[in-house]
Amino acid sequence: MNKPVVVYTDASVDPERGVGGLAVLGLVQAKGGGRFSASLALPVGDSTLAEAWVVKLALEVVLLTLGPQTPVTVFCDNESVVEHLQNGKRNGRQDLNRALEGVARLKGLLRVTFRHKPRCSTPEMRWVDARAKEALEWARKGGPIQASKPEPSRAKPKGLLWRILRWILGG
Repeated sequence: MNKPVVVYTDASVDPERGVGGLAVLGLVQAKGGGRFSASLALPVGDSTLAEAWVVKLALEVVLLTLGPQTPVTVFCDNESVVEHLQNGKRNGRQDLNRALEGVARLKGLLRVTFRHKPRCSTPEMRWVDARAKEALEWARKGGPIQASKPEPSRAKPKGLLWRILRWILGG
């Protein structure tokens, strides 16, 4: 049996610039279990979409690091996103629905429970909030994944992080 894990997620968005930061903190709930984290700066102008993407990122990291059928409890500070994830609800937004469907696929590979936890209500939620804001600042300053189209002379990002981003974005 896989060790259960608790994951805290948060996203921070600057809609005027169309950029955001995502942050994940995972705590393995077993003796000597450890912790993991991930953060990402990316082009996104909507907080609800960013919150869905950060949950998708969190589940992807759990699947890659701990394997299928891992019991996961995901805490998110966006109550609307948690309701969508718990109830499988969709709306008229294709971008959000694509992200939610990606989460549903990952949920089928893991044993996931979604919970709402108010923003900055625990040390863990404060930690992911701070990391999401750092990633947002990185995006604002032109971090490796930018809101603007890369110039032709720039090389495209490669590797695992880029593949995860493409998976999150549904591409």
